[in-house]
Amino acid sequence: MLKIRKAKEKAKNSKKFTPEYQKPKILLVDLPDSVLDSVRSAGFNASAGTFGSPYKVELSDSYRPVIYKSDLPNYTEQEIIIIDLTPPETLDSPEGEKVTSGGESDWWAKCSRSEIDPRPRVMSIVQNAFDRIFDYGGLFVIFAQSRLYQDLVLAHVYRSRFNYGVSELSTGSKINADNWSFLSILSYLVVESSDVGVEINVLEHDSQLSRFLWKTTRNAKYNATFNPTSRIEKNWIPTLSSNKFERCVGGLLVPEDSKGRVLILPQISKDAETIVTLLREVLPDISPHLFPHIEGSRWVERAEYELDSVLKYKTDKVEVQLRAKRELEELDKQISEERDRLGFLHGIITKTGTDLVESVKSCLEFIGFEQVIDVDKQIREQNTKAPKQEDLQVHDKSPILLIEIKGISGLPHESDTIQVVKYVPRRMKEWSRFDVHGVSIINHQRNVPALERDNPNIFTEQQVEDAENHDLTILTTWDLFLLIRGMMKWGWDPKTIQELFYKSGRMPRLPTIYKPIGKIVKYWEKPCAVGVQISENKLHKGERIGYVIPDGYLEEKVLSLQVENQDVEEVFLGQLAGIKRIYSKNLLHKGTPVCTIMKHE
Repeated sequence: MLKIRKAKEKAKNSKKFTPEYQKPKILLVDLPDSVLDSVRSAGFNASAGTFGSPYKVELSDSYRPVIYKSDLPNYTEQEIIIIDLTPPETLDSPEGEKVTSGGESDWWAKCSRSEIDPRPRVMSIVQNAFDRIFDYGGLFVIFAQSRLYQDLVLAHVYRSRFNYGVSELSTGSKINADNWSFLSILSYLVVESSDVGVEINVLEHDSQLSRFLWKTTRNAKYNATFNPTSRIEKNWIPTLSSNKFERCVGGLLVPEDSKGRVLILPQISKDAETIVTLLREVLPDISPHLFPHIEGSRWVERAEYELDSVLKYKTDKVEVQLRAKRELEELDKQISEERDRLGFLHGIITKTGTDLVESVKSCLEFIGFEQVIDVDKQIREQNTKAPKQEDLQVHDKSPILLIEIKGISGLPHESDTIQVVKYVPRRMKEWSRFDVHGVSIINHQRNVPALERDNPNIFTEQQVEDAENHDLTILTTWDLFLLIRGMMKWGWDPKTIQELFYKSGRMPRLPTIYKPIGKIVKYWEKPCAVGVQISENKLHKGERIGYVIPDGYLEEKVLSLQVENQDVEEVFLGQLAGIKRIYSKNLLHKGTPVCTIMKHE
């Protein structure tokens, strides 16, 4: 009660105080009363506050409401928040009143510890604001204590149906909050309380922080150790350990994507002199952007003192930065233009309906088809009530292609793959010709990234057999995407993809210049080679080969060819060919199909 009253008095006095330095704004939470005056005397813009105090309750297994009364002046706009997690003196009774009526859900705590600490509730209230301060470059300094675990639940009071006039408590979900709940990122830090001691070792770091710790940890103690989880492990810099057990008792959290910092210290002295030293000498080194008025020894870097040779390097550095900025802007522009130009490629693996049809049409034109007709668009423009027809027609050569396109969230049913069959006889009769070929293009599992789709089992054996029997081609938009990307990367003749649309059954994911010879069965780091079991055709030294990998194609020339460690000019069906390769093991796996690359006729 006394502590909160003093905090209020400090807050009132803050209206009369004019700091020498407006920035940074500093909030001192549950620190000794003498600290605020000293920090302000040093010129800093500081205020004091409290998360509130624990209070006594009768020891029992029952629950009592969590009643809090905190004072955190202007906490949403602070830039540095220094917190002592040591619980304030326990009060005989709570300050404040219950914030909800009895019938509404509220925080309740079990009385099994004979006291209730309301600080976790206050911390949960301010957590979003503190997270925002941290995300925007704020600095938190924490004098650590072990995690305080309380049995906290959401509960409400109700009238008993069986015992008239008696109120009972209905407990709901548990509340996951403790005395470290004021900042979300700290949930990734494991705070253990099994080790307590006074022997503290400063880990070597050439910094103001290390020098500060050398001076202040001689009479310090710790009652918590820290172990970062994998989520923040690379952002955690341990600064202190316990001598005997080498457990971390203090550290600095430095996220890569933010200027925010969290400095965790053991229970060192928190007197006024220590806090002022921390603000003057240590924190400007950790978060210099928060201290515009502190230049330190860097004044020698001003132009009037700088070395001429250094000034030239600085000028050159600015020119490099400006040039790099212009080049990056130009590259970003080119990236944007290229994505716009080829946006239909991503369209065929993400879209459905009319958008998907338009993207497929653009793909067909991109690979060289010249007479591609959007049938539905034609019907709309003619404003007729014609029955549903195929989506696209390709009239480049005989046979004419009728193309049906579907974007679906799952795997295709038979009706999806052979729907185009019913359009073929219509067109044969209408055009009085028999050279009409159906094509079904499916963007399956379109809401899932393409490599995570069930690409091997997209079509059932029956669907493939039906396609062959009805003389139609079935393929996925992912197949088409990979073929076009391979064409762009390796310079294939577009006709090597066009020709695939006239083959019956499941369209192979191979351009017509790719002739399968086998699969990789071995991989040798040294020598840099793969073992390919020749299961069809043959391979000559000097030929070009292609590897069919999940996200595309890789090609190289066969510069060295061996069978049983002997150099050969040619390998035949049934032999294991050792082929010198240029690609790493993470690209070429066992089972990767290998093809020879023929010249297109």
